[in-house]
Amino acid sequence: MNTKFSKKAPLTGWLIPTLIGGMVYLSTVCRTVYIGDSGEFALVFKTLGISHPPGYPLFSLIGHVFGMLTGFFTPAFSANILSVLLATATIPVIFFALRGDHRPNLTAMLCLLWAFSPLFWGETAGVEVYGLNLLLIALLYMLVYSDYPRKWFLVAYLTGLSLAHHPTALAIIPALIYAFFTGKTDNRWKYVKFYSVLFILGLSVYLYLPARASVSPLADWGHPTTLSLLWNHITAVQYQETVALDISNLAASFKQLFTILLANWWWMGLPFIIGGTIVGYKENRSRTIFALILLISNIILAALYRIPDIDPYYLPGLFACFILASNAILWLWDKYIVKANQPLMLGAVGLVVVLMLVLNYSQMNKSHHRLAEDYGKLILDTAGEGTLFTINDNSSFAALYLRYAEDYRPQVEVFDQAVRLKALVDSSRVLTGRPLSDYFSARSAYIKRAPGKTFLVKSHFPYNAELHESDVGLYSHGILYSTTRPTSFTSIPDIWQGGDPGDFKSRQILVNLELCRGDEFLQRTPADPAQAAKSFEKARKMLTKESRGALHNQLGIALRHFKYRDLALSCYDRALQSPRLTNSERAEVVFNISNIHKDRGNDLVAANDFKGALRAFQTALKYDPVNSRLLYNIGVIYVNYLKDPDKGIPYLEAYLKTNPSDHNVRELIKSL
Repeated sequence: MNTKFSKKAPLTGWLIPTLIGGMVYLSTVCRTVYIGDSGEFALVFKTLGISHPPGYPLFSLIGHVFGMLTGFFTPAFSANILSVLLATATIPVIFFALRGDHRPNLTAMLCLLWAFSPLFWGETAGVEVYGLNLLLIALLYMLVYSDYPRKWFLVAYLTGLSLAHHPTALAIIPALIYAFFTGKTDNRWKYVKFYSVLFILGLSVYLYLPARASVSPLADWGHPTTLSLLWNHITAVQYQETVALDISNLAASFKQLFTILLANWWWMGLPFIIGGTIVGYKENRSRTIFALILLISNIILAALYRIPDIDPYYLPGLFACFILASNAILWLWDKYIVKANQPLMLGAVGLVVVLMLVLNYSQMNKSHHRLAEDYGKLILDTAGEGTLFTINDNSSFAALYLRYAEDYRPQVEVFDQAVRLKALVDSSRVLTGRPLSDYFSARSAYIKRAPGKTFLVKSHFPYNAELHESDVGLYSHGILYSTTRPTSFTSIPDIWQGGDPGDFKSRQILVNLELCRGDEFLQRTPADPAQAAKSFEKARKMLTKESRGALHNQLGIALRHFKYRDLALSCYDRALQSPRLTNSERAEVVFNISNIHKDRGNDLVAANDFKGALRAFQTALKYDPVNSRLLYNIGVIYVNYLKDPDKGIPYLEAYLKTNPSDHNVRELIKSL
């Protein structure tokens, strides 16, 4: 049976769950700038700028208009409210997509089951792209199975808009193709040309990017003014190193969706999904196959990405599972629940809704979450005045938003590697008279020639040595590096008094703060390694509940940089035990363990402890058996220092297999 926009559907059937969901979302939404991309989007909405690839032009335009209508709020709170409204708007769409006019009370309960699913609910904490993405996907599903005679015109246009918003919308394309080719025979083929035009019209929202970039807005990521720059931005070329598809990634993607299902609906969701697939295939085959195609496409698409914040990418797949589970619940209602027993079933579903609301509320409640704002203010306050270079998303987005959307610390000029790269390049060109197109050369030129103080934000987690490199002296200054020597020790205050924040982005900020605090202790005169160790240990404990092995690996890399190798090894061990670790990530962790033992070997060689160095290098070789430098080091130690050529020659011969042109080693072997 198709969806009908029927007058028989009680207003309260969709209105009550919509109001309940909206009020709950409003009670838990962050009141200020939130973590992650929220600061960037709030700034883009305020300045009508360009956000990170693929640019999100539709979202940016909607956000700017909404911001003008809600100017009585701060830009960040206004942007967060938009996410709440988009998520709330999805609830009535789902009601009609599930044919709520036939079973309004039960369907209202099902809408709330979706509304309080933690993955979907969590995207209402701050401004994010996933609410609009899911709203468009739900609209497409509703339209495809509606009786609206001109639905394919709307489907074509909304599909273009969806692809102009978020790449995970690609997951619904195979399902739409299936529905188009297998639907009822009608006159749809007569209008294919019109559908194509409407699809392109939806995609044409991307023209916003070069149009807006031509006037160099304050937030101007990628400055896509040419066709090649626009294509690179839309296709997210700069993120290609995070994209890879192999069988292990596909298996990890399926496992991740399974984990998400358990986290959202517990074990009881699985039998309904399986049962809904079986009965749905018999009772409503087209809808069920549509959902299965969407599910499989989403798993494959998510498998392409190797990023820590991958969970929201599975929202289309979770929605497909919700459709399948709803098949089972609605089938039970229609086939076996007599009118006298309907209140019992409604009560059972309602009890699950209440449990989801109560059990998830404290974790979802971000109404008092000020970590991003406090972190951004700490960065700007520590600088005070002058020029500040931020590094990664955590340090950049909140600071940029506060500085340029709320005019906080107007004496500080802030540049980052992406949002204000064009502004940095232009400023450096003015100072030098030379065109400098890349970040590092432009930053170096600016630091050397700009008047006033200059600072770099410390980013030890995730650690990136390249971003900290500078051809001028850098001095520790609390959360920053200063290009001038500070006159006193700069303490880093505690800006989070709660326990585990529950999300990895907040953990990243808190871990980085502890690493910066430890760095400050090491930079004091005299250094205080004991206090530094306490800060580093505190950072390690902050990741105790973190399931992402990649984050434990990142912390190990930072601790290796500080030469706290035992702590680094404990982080690597924890990474290997983490449930979320792909094969490629596991290989990277093992390689990093080898590096720790290699470092120890190098230190022991410098101390003339060749037996100890030999043991360290041999341990490293167990983790990295094809490392030719380790083979060389072990061979040389045996031959030159331990005077045991019989044991050394096999290592040197193995070394030559990958370095056949090393004639010095060949001559050494011959001489033995």
